[in-house]
Amino acid sequence: MSARRTAAAAAVLAAALLTGACGLGPSGVEDGGEAPTGVAEGPTLFFVDADGGLRPDARETGRLGTVHGAVQLLMADAHPTADDLHSEIPPTSTRTVVEDAWDHVTIYLPLRSGEISPAGVDQIICTAAAVVAASGRDVGDVAISVRPTHGDVVTRPCPALG
Repeated sequence: MSARRTAAAAAVLAAALLTGACGLGPSGVEDGGEAPTGVAEGPTLFFVDADGGLRPDARETGRLGTVHGAVQLLMADAHPTADDLHSEIPPTSTRTVVEDAWDHVTIYLPLRSGEISPAGVDQIICTAAAVVAASGRDVGDVAISVRPTHGDVVTRPCPALG
C-alpha cells in the first residue's frame, strides 16, 4: 500500500473514531410530566382593604396573560369586584412598560414616586407576583421591581404572599 493510501485510510479511521462512539448510549423517551389542561380563569389583581391590607381579586378573562397585561388591567381597573376593596393607584392614561427577564421583572410606571402610595406599589408588586406564580415560576426566585418616572426603584417581595 502506498504512503498516500495509508495516510488517507488513517485519516478516515480517525474521523470515524472521533464522530462514532463517544461512550454514551442512546437514551430512552423522557416523561415531561402532566401537560397543563383547562383554561385559566384569569389574572389575580390585588387591591387594598379597609384595614390597609392587600387582598386578591380574580378577573375572569379566560386566560392567564402576562405580567404586563395584568398590571395594565390593574392600573385601568379602578373598581374591584368586592365593595370593601379599593385601589391606591391613581388613574393614568399612559401605559406601563414591563420587562420580564424570567428571574427579574421590572415595571416602569408612568407615575412619579410621589403620585403613588406604598400600598399602590405593593398592589402592583403582588399582581405581578401572582402572574409569576401562576406561570410556574417560584416567586422567591424572581425579583420584582417597580420603577417610577422620578424617584427610587422599589424591589421587594409581595407582603400578601409572604
